[in-house]
Amino acid sequence: MSKLILGTVQFGLNYGINNLRGKPNSNEIKKILDFAFKNEIDILDTAEVYGESQERIGEYHKISDNKFKIITKYGNLRNDLPTNIIDRVTNNLTILNVNNLYCYMFHNFNDYKSLFSLFRKDLLSLKRNGLIKKLGVSLHSNDEIIEVLRNDEIDLVQLPFNLLDNCNKREEILKKAKKKGVEIHTRSVFLQGLFFKDSDKLKGNLLELKEDLNKIKGLVSKEDMNDLALNYTYSKKYIDYVLLGVDSVDQLKDNIHCINNNTTKSINSEVDKIIVKNSFILNPSNWKE
Repeated sequence: MSKLILGTVQFGLNYGINNLRGKPNSNEIKKILDFAFKNEIDILDTAEVYGESQERIGEYHKISDNKFKIITKYGNLRNDLPTNIIDRVTNNLTILNVNNLYCYMFHNFNDYKSLFSLFRKDLLSLKRNGLIKKLGVSLHSNDEIIEVLRNDEIDLVQLPFNLLDNCNKREEILKKAKKKGVEIHTRSVFLQGLFFKDSDKLKGNLLELKEDLNKIKGLVSKEDMNDLALNYTYSKKYIDYVLLGVDSVDQLKDNIHCINNNTTKSINSEVDKIIVKNSFILNPSNWKE
């Protein structure tokens, strides 16, 4: 399971179009993290703007011998945090109860464009001193990836990859990044749960995806959709890590079972034939219901 990263936005926010549970309580978070670590998932993805996610990870580290590697992201909207980036990272380390960060990321391309040069000297100092292992950027479009790849000081990119945001849109640019030595993390494997939503209940601009969603739903049974969505991304050799969020330990167990018992690999070529014309609608921040 070393290719999985556990996303923790659900620990601090009510997240996902199909999330009816809300945030898991502290006891459930402990179960999730205990089970993850036991199954060799040792990296957590969080962010300064994920509500109390960082605090809940830090609380776990205080009571457990399990120590996760942490990816967190700069939150431009957090006016309560230090503006000095060294103080800010040090504050994150204290909250998370860790000695260093596996990666400190810019949460989006706009933050990277406007702030990297401002923070560059201090970020590289934090990296030299071992407080940050890698510098990264969370991205959406291929054009953003192309621009970031021009910067040799960026070690890692994170971007969407799933049954709709698939090989047709991503394979070429990701292989280019891989060849350059950039570590590749993918997110939105379930597109915030959209693959499990009844297509007839779609509203707003999500209706544009109805035909393509129905194509996917026609490939497998409802029971095998989780298997297909997860393993389609997980099987790509040019992807280093797959980010996966869960609301409960049972969800995590089911996902690990899917990876260990992949029954849908023969369908991947059919997924590759699906081409979403409007890439704009694949970004959940653009959804209007």
